[in-house]
Amino acid sequence: MAEPSRKPTEAEVRGELIAPQVRRHAWLNIAGPLSALILGGLAAAFYFQPIKVLRWIQLARVGWSDVTQNEMAINDGLMTYLITGGYSGMDPVVLVHGLGPNAALVWRDTMPLIAEGHFKVVAPNLMGFASSEHKQIKYTIGYQAGALGQLIDQLKLNHVNLVGDNIGADVALYYAVDHPDQVERLVLVGGGLFGKPGADRLRKMIPTDLDSMRTAAQESFFSLPTMPDAIYQRMMVELADDLQAQTDMLNSVPADEGHIRSKLGQIFNTLTIIIYSGRNPYYTSAQAEALHSALPGSATVKFKTSGVYPELEHPDDFADSLIFVFKQTEGGQ
Repeated sequence: MAEPSRKPTEAEVRGELIAPQVRRHAWLNIAGPLSALILGGLAAAFYFQPIKVLRWIQLARVGWSDVTQNEMAINDGLMTYLITGGYSGMDPVVLVHGLGPNAALVWRDTMPLIAEGHFKVVAPNLMGFASSEHKQIKYTIGYQAGALGQLIDQLKLNHVNLVGDNIGADVALYYAVDHPDQVERLVLVGGGLFGKPGADRLRKMIPTDLDSMRTAAQESFFSLPTMPDAIYQRMMVELADDLQAQTDMLNSVPADEGHIRSKLGQIFNTLTIIIYSGRNPYYTSAQAEALHSALPGSATVKFKTSGVYPELEHPDDFADSLIFVFKQTEGGQ
């Protein structure tokens, strides 16, 4: 004979009502420790490789703006570059970085803004910098211009708007005088035709002790708080990988700027803009005016309150200035 059904107790009824709610929110019991584990791992990675982690964070952030990092095989190895999305037929903009710990990521805030003006934007890591290949060769300005040319050719970019920052301005100039038909407009930011005294001043951008590393970090990563000396020491160790390329480029200034000056007539008809900052200790207003005099027909734009990197300090104004220049046609229309 079947046993009579037992009436559940009040405690059992309450348990049934509560249990589903516990199961629905059980993921919270996992997410908390998992988040702590991830943050702890990131903090540990930052302690040992701060530059690598900062570059990774910056790459992840620009990825949300449809900027990706790719690589291209050129004669001496792999060159990595940042590139925006878009469609074929967009006018190309090539941004050439200079000295500093950011390499191509110095353009991280301006690339999406320029792309919004319907331009295809490319920013290479010069050879010997960041994730591009490092070899025991002479990374002269002329060499970097040649590598840049290979990238431009392989990406099938024509009539580029070329922008160079500090020592990257000399790379842009070198490429422009050798390939005048490929350069539609030329923008030189805080650099170009330094001469040896100017190169020696620019050399101070390379960190050689903890104080100069703090300064470089503050100039390059604006959201960083003051950190322990051990972090700055590890930053210097990581940036030592780029030291050869930076030193070689600075050492090549006298010879390679001689090449540029001998062919300046090739870009006489190229729309050229010189952008400089009012508070840049490495590139003065007098240097900008001297460059303006050496390039007849050029124009100057001064960011009065900017320091070393106007593209990082005032990205919106900087991008607007570039877009205005890029939309100019012959005769300033």
